[in-house]
Amino acid sequence: MNKIYMIGDSTMQFNNAYSYPQTGWGQVLPIFCRPEYQIIDLAKNGRSSKSFIDEGRFKYVETNLQKGDFIICQFGHNDEKDDPDRYTSPEGTYLENLAYFARVAKEKEAHIVFATSISRRSFKDGKCVDTHKGYPQAMLKWCEKEGYTCIDLNGLTLSLYNKLGEEETKKFHMILSPNVYPNYIDGKNDNSHLVYEGAHMVSELFVRALYKTNDPLKQCFLDLDNKEEIDWKMLID
Repeated sequence: MNKIYMIGDSTMQFNNAYSYPQTGWGQVLPIFCRPEYQIIDLAKNGRSSKSFIDEGRFKYVETNLQKGDFIICQFGHNDEKDDPDRYTSPEGTYLENLAYFARVAKEKEAHIVFATSISRRSFKDGKCVDTHKGYPQAMLKWCEKEGYTCIDLNGLTLSLYNKLGEEETKKFHMILSPNVYPNYIDGKNDNSHLVYEGAHMVSELFVRALYKTNDPLKQCFLDLDNKEEIDWKMLID
């Protein structure tokens, strides 16, 4: 069974019961995946492309990656942080790290696809604005130059948020009332991290955008415009 390794930050990571209802889009992506492929979500909260490498988290991929496997890479959210352990320059060390991930994939005869960071829910004067300081644009430009597929989740989520508006997009994020979730008894107003509905939304955007390319990764996922036959009789209670 070929594997799809996901490397990235908290917006992609798998969350357990301790952080519920926070949900990374890598956690939901398996429902869009064909059964003959296995998704391994290695994304981790707070990591940048630099810290993911420096902490040895990419070593697991390097060790286990096999011919025919895939990598989905989404970094940038934390590369912009003013923190020497995480910061990378968008036109410098950030791209060097992306190149390293790509080089390992090529050496292992695997395939890598990149994705820009999803948008934060940051509205100003009624418009959702890009807060990512040039990292998505740097990734897109580099991927175009080097011939890699890049799914522009930043652009796709920005566009959707501006279509839906400030109030409607609250449903995608960790905007929680007090005394509803035991893990967040005081409530939360988090416009970066996702709940299930947001993670599902991002996963669907990713798959639909992937299907508009000729990238081999799309063979791993369902064609959402061509629903497979369902035996509805077996679903009757």
